[in-house]
Amino acid sequence: MELLTSKILDVCTGIGRLMLENGAETYRVEDTVYRVAVNYGMQGVSVFSVPTALIVTIREATGVEHTRLQRVTEQKSNLQIIADANDLSRRIAQTDISPNDALDEIDRMNRAESPYSVFQEVMVAALTCGFFGFLFQGNLHDLVAASLAGSLGYVSFLYAKKITDIRFFSELIASAMIGWTAFFLTSIGVGNDINIVIVASVMTLVPGKAITNGIRDLMASHLLSGVSVLADALLTASAIGIGIATVLSFI
Repeated sequence: MELLTSKILDVCTGIGRLMLENGAETYRVEDTVYRVAVNYGMQGVSVFSVPTALIVTIREATGVEHTRLQRVTEQKSNLQIIADANDLSRRIAQTDISPNDALDEIDRMNRAESPYSVFQEVMVAALTCGFFGFLFQGNLHDLVAASLAGSLGYVSFLYAKKITDIRFFSELIASAMIGWTAFFLTSIGVGNDINIVIVASVMTLVPGKAITNGIRDLMASHLLSGVSVLADALLTASAIGIGIATVLSFI
C-alpha cells in the first residue's frame, strides 16, 4: 500500500512540476494535482504550489499521511506540455490508467524536445517583431528594421542563456543588442523611426505571460504566487528598460 501511495505522489508531483516549469497558472496546477490524487482514491488531499515549489499531502485509508515536496528550478514556456499534462489528468479521471503507465507518460514528456529548431524560433521572432512594427503604425522600412533587430536580440538572448543561469542578464544583453541594432539600422536608412523599431523589437522579451498569470493568480486569491510572478515580470521589464536606456544614453 505504501509503495502505491509513493507512486501516486510521484504522478502528482510529476504532473505539477511539468505544468509549473512550462508556465501554467498556480490555480490550474493545484486543481489538476488535486483531481489526479482524488481520482486515484486518495483522501485528505492538500496541494500548495508557488512558481518554484509544489507540496502535496495525501492520506491513506488507514489515516497515515504522506507529504512530498517538489522543487521547480527550470522555467520554460511550452504550452504543448501543459496541454499534454492536462490531457493525462483527464485520462486518469476517465479511464483506468495505472500509476506506472502515468509515470511512463510523464517521463516521455520530460524527455520531449522542442519540435522547433533554433532557426525556426528566430524566424518567428523576426516575423513577430516586424508585424508589431506595422501595429505601431510604422512603415515597410520599420518592419524590416524591427525584424532584423528582433531576430538579433532573440539570438543574443538564447546565446546569453547558455552563459548565465540568471535570466535578468540574458534579457539585459538582448535588449542592449536590440537598442544598438535599431540605432544602426535607422542611421543607415533601413528603419525610419527608431522608437517604433525598438518598441516592436523588444516584444519577444516582454513578459506578457507572467503578467497575465500573476494577475489571474491575484484574482483567484493566490496572493503569494501572484505577487512573486508579477515581481518576476517586473524584473524582466527592468532588464529591458535598463538595456534600452543604456544604449539611448550613448546616442
